[in-house]
Amino acid sequence: MKTSILSDWRAVSSLEGCWNDLLGRSRADALFLTWEWIAAWREAIEERVAPFVVVVRDDRDRVVGIGPFYISALRFVGLVSSRALRVLGDYPTGAEYPDWIVDAECEPEASRAIARALTEHQKAWDYLWLPNLSGWTGALERVVEASRAVGLELRSRPREFSTLRLPATAAEYRASLSGNARSTLRRQCRQVFETTGGAFEECRAADALPELLDALVDLNHQRWTAVGQAGTFVRKPLEHRFYRSFAPRALAHGWLRLAAIRQGGALRAVQIGYVYKGTFLQLQEGFDPNTPGVGNALRSRVIERGIEEGVHTYDFLGEHTEHKRRWRAEPRVGHDLLIARPGVLRTPLLSLGVWPTGRYLRPSGPLFEASA
Repeated sequence: MKTSILSDWRAVSSLEGCWNDLLGRSRADALFLTWEWIAAWREAIEERVAPFVVVVRDDRDRVVGIGPFYISALRFVGLVSSRALRVLGDYPTGAEYPDWIVDAECEPEASRAIARALTEHQKAWDYLWLPNLSGWTGALERVVEASRAVGLELRSRPREFSTLRLPATAAEYRASLSGNARSTLRRQCRQVFETTGGAFEECRAADALPELLDALVDLNHQRWTAVGQAGTFVRKPLEHRFYRSFAPRALAHGWLRLAAIRQGGALRAVQIGYVYKGTFLQLQEGFDPNTPGVGNALRSRVIERGIEEGVHTYDFLGEHTEHKRRWRAEPRVGHDLLIARPGVLRTPLLSLGVWPTGRYLRPSGPLFEASA
């Protein structure tokens, strides 16, 4: 197998025609790795980072592997710099489940080819950082085996995700809730939809996107301000720009699920998510903290609509919490994975177990500083 490194965006764009086809032939197939997601991310960040995309071709010159990386800087206590490879489209978008994209029919060979290319170009990077790796697609085993085979060092730690398997009917789902949760939700929905005349709506056309996305930003900030925190989009303004870029693409593909509750002409709650391969991915939400129960009422309607259209899984993304458990979500295990070229993990920087998301080692550079 032949490998090459694409280090400019024009060269990366040459993969557009084969990217999603390879993704569909891989076990890495996730919305966050689609060409549309990455193209929207590139548009939103205005090419603030340098790509480092590994391409693997077989003897017929067919692309059978892609290491979809970019280079970012890490700083230790704000002073010592290092170079980290990360997965395209990972920040600040809410993306999870990073992976190497390799054809399932030649998975071991293509994975090792990516790992070999990393060793051959190890002067360009210090670490490969893969947080929020899925634990149910073979991602950890695939990447670890390939990395170890070429002498790369690694460290992993478990990470818990939260997911809800949806039954065949909304009635079955409601019956699965605890008696207290069911009673509370029934009361909140009655208050929101019957007593105060709230209406559930879904985005069906591109011209509805600006109002709903702006309301999402505002209501998200209201939600978090009420508990003494800044909203997601205040902390990461590029995330709003990314949504504006990706939402029209997602709508055109039938992936977008942007829903809201409106009362008296005013939007009181907005949730954005996507349906991909039968799974609803819940990304962000916002609600008026002065309208009791409106956030729960919206989530309930979104889950019921998903069941009606045949969605089999509601993926909360992120860590498993008590709040998600009350919706009958169950934990499933994933991983954070840190890969390094030989000797790096034994340096003072990482020998004590410091991670990129830790207190002392953080990403820096134009992408992250603009989104801080």
